[in-house]
Amino acid sequence: MQPRFGRVKTAVLLLSCLVLALVSGCSLDSRTSEPTAKTPQRATVAYAVDGDTLRVRLPSRRLAYVRLVGIDTPEDVRPGTPVECGSRSAASSMRALAPAGAPITLRGDSIAAPRDCYGRILAHAFIGGSQLELAQLRRGWAEVYRFEGQRFDGLARFERAQAQARRAGRGVWSACGGNFHSAR
Repeated sequence: MQPRFGRVKTAVLLLSCLVLALVSGCSLDSRTSEPTAKTPQRATVAYAVDGDTLRVRLPSRRLAYVRLVGIDTPEDVRPGTPVECGSRSAASSMRALAPAGAPITLRGDSIAAPRDCYGRILAHAFIGGSQLELAQLRRGWAEVYRFEGQRFDGLARFERAQAQARRAGRGVWSACGGNFHSAR
């Protein structure tokens, strides 16, 4: 049996570690780690935020925002930004591709950081064998996006899908004259 002082000291140490983990944003649940290129993570779609961002429920049951790597879509939910041409159609397209409750596989990129400057998980997303970023590009509701000119996994495929949608005049390419960030 430990002396009373030893038990108090141990309890204080454990409580301090727990508080430090919570304050630093660390999780005690290893299942909440970010997906990587080699270790995809399964989740469930909670809802599509817009054309390039999802809210998902991770295996830990925690909700997280996921920003899709390599695409950008017109904005309609960014504070202080006017609704952009094609934004509602891009969001509607994402809702159709990733309906609430759908199982989704998230795969990190081998080059891109695991999270963006807003704390969102950066990942490639797959539902039923379809890569959501490529689907949005093919529909013309997204354009290829390279953060600070950085390459990412699948860049050449993304550029081909964008070129095909542009030639065919799909989505923003016809509805907005190809200007993905013009005001409505």
